[in-house]
Order: sequence, then structure tokens, then C-alpha cells
Amino acid sequence: MDITQTRIQELIKDLSHRNEDVRWGAAFTLVRIGLPAVDQLIPALDDKDSVVRLRAAWALGQIGDQRAVNRLVYTLRDGDWAVRMRAAEALGKLRAHKATDALLLTLRDEKPDVRRHALAALTRIADPGSADRLGDSLKDPDWRVRMGATLALSAIGDQKSLGYIEVATRDENEFVRKIAEAVLRKREGEHPSK
Repeated sequence: MDITQTRIQELIKDLSHRNEDVRWGAAFTLVRIGLPAVDQLIPALDDKDSVVRLRAAWALGQIGDQRAVNRLVYTLRDGDWAVRMRAAEALGKLRAHKATDALLLTLRDEKPDVRRHALAALTRIADPGSADRLGDSLKDPDWRVRMGATLALSAIGDQKSLGYIEVATRDENEFVRKIAEAVLRKREGEHPSK
């Protein structure tokens, strides 16, 4: 085993260090190492320690290697909501189109923060086929989730998505309404009526 692989193993062990600065330092160093760390980070998503799983998911998203997509999709079902949140975030950074269906299912997660991160990932992916499920998220009880759904629909920008955004202009929350109105104004400015 070469020195880089040994160093990567040491850093992965440090992901569970009792000192938070050491944990995040290890994660940042793994990101700087980049692609050579991916093969050892992917199995870290199965670690018994949720702190390791969380930081491994984060690092994989930062590195941006598509080899991690399938395992990150599986991690969307992790028992720890913070790990699920980081997995969704990583899939967004990877712009993993093949993760769209799994991210859409994550919009049913019990934790609003997980739903919000799934929406942020779907915003980066901008798959027109997801418009109806995103439209359903405009009924979410958490206004931040509804705002995320509005932004994800905006990223798609087709007629169906704009129809859902029109609905969001009547949301009970002022921030959601303002975002929806701004999206529609911008769209009108880009495509004025003839």
C-alpha cells in the first residue's frame, strides 16, 4: 500500500475523532486529496458511526466523483437524518440526474431539513420530469420547503413549472410569495409578450 492510501485510511479514522476540529480537518484534507480518496470514502458511508457517514457523504459531494452516486442514493435512507441531509446535498453537488427519483422520494422525509436539501439538489439537477412532485411540495407544512420547491421549479422553467410557481404566488408565507413573484417577473422580462 502506498503512502497516500495509508494517509487516507488515517484521515478516515480521524472522521470519528472526539475533537470536532480534527474531524472536519480530516474531511477537508480528504477533499483536497480528491479522487484517490473516493474508493475509501464510499465504504465509510457504511460506518457504524453516523459522524463518519455524515462527513464521508459531505466529502464525496465536494470531490464530485460520479462513482459515489449509487452509494449516496442508498444513504438517503440512513437512520440518521443529518446523514440523509448530507447525502442529498452531495447528490446535488454531483448533479446526479440518475438520483432524481430517489431525491423525489426524499421529499417525504419526516425532517424538513432533509426535504430542503433534497430540493436544493433537485434545483441543481432541474429535471422537467420532476415538476409534478415538486408542485406537491408547495403544500408542505414548512414554508422553507415550499420556498425550496419554488426555486426548484424555477430552475426547470418550463410551462408546467411556471404554472406551479403561479400557485406559489398565493402562498400563506410572504417569503414564498415574494420568491414566486420574482421568478415570474424575471421570466416575463426574459420573454416579454409580443
